[in-house]
Amino acid sequence: MGRVSTGLSEETIANQLNTRTHISSANQNEEPEICVICQAEYEKNETIGRLGCGHEYHADCIKTWLLEKNVCPICKATPF
Repeated sequence: MGRVSTGLSEETIANQLNTRTHISSANQNEEPEICVICQAEYEKNETIGRLGCGHEYHADCIKTWLLEKNVCPICKATPF
């Protein structure tokens, strides 16, 4: 009973998470890119975190997720 954390340490996340700065698309006809964790669109100059499987999320969203769960929210692969 109770809560069991299977997440990573903050140090591991900080050392392993690849990040990039989001640049908005010039093509307005494209579907907006969203973070599946918070469901918000990526805004220009936001920091995006990329896992080893290639899935991307807001860096803060995926850091919070990885503190609780050691898997990708989409494909359940190990993150690094």
